[in-house]
Amino acid sequence: MAAPGCILHGLFEGWLPVSCAPARGSVICSSCRQAFRGDAARPSHPLSSAATIATLAAALMLSVAAGAVTTATPALAQVSGDALFGEAPQSPQAQMLLESDELIYDDASNTVAAVGNVQIAYDGYTLVAERVTYDRASGRVLAQGAVEIVEPNGNRVFAQEIDVTDDFQNGFVSALRVETPENTRFAAESAERRDGQVAIFNNGVYTACEPCRDNPAKPPLWQIRADRVIINNATKTVSYEGASFELFGKPIAYMPYFSHADPSIRRKSGFIPVRPRASDELGYSGGVSYFWAMAPNYDLTLTGKYYSNQGFLGEAEWRHRTRLGEYNLRLAGINQQDQRAFDGGDIDRMEDERGAIMSAGRFDLNPRWQFGWNVLAQSDGNFARTYDLDDYSDREITNEVYLTGLNDKNFFDLRAQKFLIQDDDANQVRIDDVDLAGNQDLYPGNDLRQEQQARLLPSFDYNLVSGDPVAGGQVSFDVNVASVSRQKTDIVNYDVGAGITDTDERFHGIEGKYTRASAEAEWKASSILNGAMVTTSLSARGDGMWLDTEKLNTEYNPLTSNEEIWRGMPAAMLEIRYPLIANDGLASHLFEPIAQIIVRPDETHIGKFPNEDAQSFVFDTTNLFERDKFSGFDRVEGGTRANVGFRYSMSFQNGASINVAAGQSFHLHGKNSFAQRDLVNAGLESGLETDKSDYVASVDVNSGAGLKLGLSGRFDEKTAELRRGEVGLSYADPVFAAAASYIFIDKQPNYGFDDDRHEVRGSASVKLNEYVRLFGSGAFDIRNSEMFSRSVGVAYDDSCTSLSVTYSETDDRYSGDAVERSVMFRLGLRTIGQTEYKRVLYEEEDF
Repeated sequence: MAAPGCILHGLFEGWLPVSCAPARGSVICSSCRQAFRGDAARPSHPLSSAATIATLAAALMLSVAAGAVTTATPALAQVSGDALFGEAPQSPQAQMLLESDELIYDDASNTVAAVGNVQIAYDGYTLVAERVTYDRASGRVLAQGAVEIVEPNGNRVFAQEIDVTDDFQNGFVSALRVETPENTRFAAESAERRDGQVAIFNNGVYTACEPCRDNPAKPPLWQIRADRVIINNATKTVSYEGASFELFGKPIAYMPYFSHADPSIRRKSGFIPVRPRASDELGYSGGVSYFWAMAPNYDLTLTGKYYSNQGFLGEAEWRHRTRLGEYNLRLAGINQQDQRAFDGGDIDRMEDERGAIMSAGRFDLNPRWQFGWNVLAQSDGNFARTYDLDDYSDREITNEVYLTGLNDKNFFDLRAQKFLIQDDDANQVRIDDVDLAGNQDLYPGNDLRQEQQARLLPSFDYNLVSGDPVAGGQVSFDVNVASVSRQKTDIVNYDVGAGITDTDERFHGIEGKYTRASAEAEWKASSILNGAMVTTSLSARGDGMWLDTEKLNTEYNPLTSNEEIWRGMPAAMLEIRYPLIANDGLASHLFEPIAQIIVRPDETHIGKFPNEDAQSFVFDTTNLFERDKFSGFDRVEGGTRANVGFRYSMSFQNGASINVAAGQSFHLHGKNSFAQRDLVNAGLESGLETDKSDYVASVDVNSGAGLKLGLSGRFDEKTAELRRGEVGLSYADPVFAAAASYIFIDKQPNYGFDDDRHEVRGSASVKLNEYVRLFGSGAFDIRNSEMFSRSVGVAYDDSCTSLSVTYSETDDRYSGDAVERSVMFRLGLRTIGQTEYKRVLYEEEDF
């Protein structure tokens, strides 16, 4: 017997023959949880109507909720036309729960209705309405009165009335409103479905903004409105009629009609607007692209842009996706109409017919191997940057072809590279066009910077690590091969006619070709001995260098010979760490003294060949215990050396922590590599050039509450004077954030710095209210007393919009002369996209 108030059992108990086959969806009594079964093939059976309304109501939820109501003007672009008012997939095991105050079967009107607080749950969907009626004569299902549908994905659909036919070919929704889990909102006065193919939304409005808490009727900050949004399943298109973009309820942009492909069609031929642009040299620009979907896996895009100052720019892009990967090929070109719009010394001014060929590809040959390339070939050194060609507008571009492999701990990388510098400065001085008297000639188009850039053919790295222990340790094998060529010598601190003895001149690259091949094997094992971690290492390395440089033994090339050079470096290392751990109830402590000794012969042939990959060197606590402190293969640390120091960490229960490291390095025997001069002076004035190195130390403090402090320094080994120091301080909370840094570098005559360098940088941001914040940054050169960089701005951020305006100034840190003044505008609309525009108010002309 059903529980009191059990509507379904009260109406149908005893009516159902046991032999009735289950209807499309089982109807469950919400009180007693028993299932009613009805024979859908017997239309005269009372339950067949009840089961039908339940089934149709469930299908109504699936069809309307899964389709029409999950869309918005831009959101329509995320839902396929097939989903709109279309029957969504259902689980064959799904059961439906129907609950209402009354279930009325009207034989006279041939209708059955669930009336009063109707709740229907089916397959993750929930429908709530005042009344759900099925008209058997017209075959229509009607849900009325505060209709709400909750979908499994979290979408909430609200409507005053939903009316669909039982074959779902035609339907109507009034007063439609949708809220998604992504906090977007869509509303329409009505929505209808025609002939099972076309869905129409009337007076649709979309926004990602939350309604005003104090006045929900107030228009949002922005919204997109359309008189009609039409989705055609047959043509797979979405069309908009009378679309406009509104700001604070006022239309600011209008488009009478536009359409795009149904998102279920990932590729469809059509026109694409090009973002407008404006600049003093190019003028105002606009254009359009045509996308031609030639096949599911390849396409062609043709683009035409017109610049009011320079004329027509044409672009074409071919894309092809294969089973293993994809590649593209792009062409661009222009015949400039007004070269005089560019500055007098610019490459842009000296070329009229300009163009570029671009290509990129990437293929996964198998799960371990990858092959690819990236290439830019252009008529001059700045075309792609001037016309802002996508993916190729940066100042520095790397042309390369590569093959990489990764398997477990093993790595393979083979590539050829050419480094490009895009620069509009055409008036550059060739070193060999300067005579000893200091006279010089300027040749427009002579791109010295580009000629100084390296070409690598090949660049090869291979690393192999043993999977199983070998003699109780791990064996690794490294190979590096690099062949570098340059058209011109790259000299820093070049002094015309000073000869080859200037100590501050550094040769970052030599005209000609330089090839080096290196191989190194290492065995390394660790063990615990009386509480200490003992690590031993045996290694052997061999290098071969081949030179073919130009202008030997001149001020452009200090090398005296192009002979072959061979170098070997065996080494044995012993390292002992003794970690001590304690906990005092407030914090846990770890103190670890470390001692390391490395025995090896002297480094040979220093300065007899170029140093291409080991030019950067800073001695600090991060590399104190490195076996070879040089950053690349062109240099190798030699001589017997001991490194000693400690590490200490304190961790508090509230998340705060303190980390301290300090130590010193000792050159014990042989030739000190860091005291020997090579072509870039690597290692000199690093703090390691003496037998007893400078002291290095670092401290990092984290309060766990937004405040962080970092200190690091190198101190003279005799006087303890600061030689290099860095301080970083930052704080952040929900209202205020700030960061500051200070760096000090002692004078380094061997690098051309005869004075100490001090620099301070800072930035801060403060919230004025929930949505508005002010921010700014600056950089100050203490030595020259110049604020060489500064910016200030204001930003607005809410749930749907981000807007910022930033004013920036950049000055020469030595002279104080203005370099650039600019204003940057940024606008972002959530779910729509973002854009930015930079207006240069002043820019220093290039030499």
